[in-house]
Amino acid sequence: MAKASLHQEFVQLIARHQKLIHSLCSLYYPLPEDRKDLFQEIVLQLWKSYPAFNYQSKVTTWLYRVALNTVFARIRKEKARPKTGPLSEKTDQLPALDSERTENSATQELYRAISQLSDEDKAIILLHLDEHSNDEIAAMMNMSRTNISTRMSRIKNRLSKLFKKEML
Repeated sequence: MAKASLHQEFVQLIARHQKLIHSLCSLYYPLPEDRKDLFQEIVLQLWKSYPAFNYQSKVTTWLYRVALNTVFARIRKEKARPKTGPLSEKTDQLPALDSERTENSATQELYRAISQLSDEDKAIILLHLDEHSNDEIAAMMNMSRTNISTRMSRIKNRLSKLFKKEML
């Protein structure tokens, strides 16, 4: 494939699936600057791996796998880095500054609850909310279908408890 057509095909692929990438970035990073950095990092990793993508799996499966691996690698790197003092202990409670976000309060509450889950559980519930089947989620997360089903049940219970706690 010619380099120009490869580039054009990749740009179209990112344009079609940018909402998916933005959703993933928003789930793991509340600050707009961090989300933009992560988005760029994911796109870079997708670009690097695109020539090797052989269409044996769905495009979204490949995209999620690369994106999630990028997110988890970044989180591991940040945990290894020495921490500086937080600007504010309540930065996760600040309203989103992103003008494109016009979510209703129920959606905001859902994402606030999801943000309290483990990194892998966040990814699993995001994929579920994007209407992927357990088989697809298992392939993207490199887990068994049974493991995904079990974790989904636990995630739903945890979210239910978090919502009840918020209501009190």
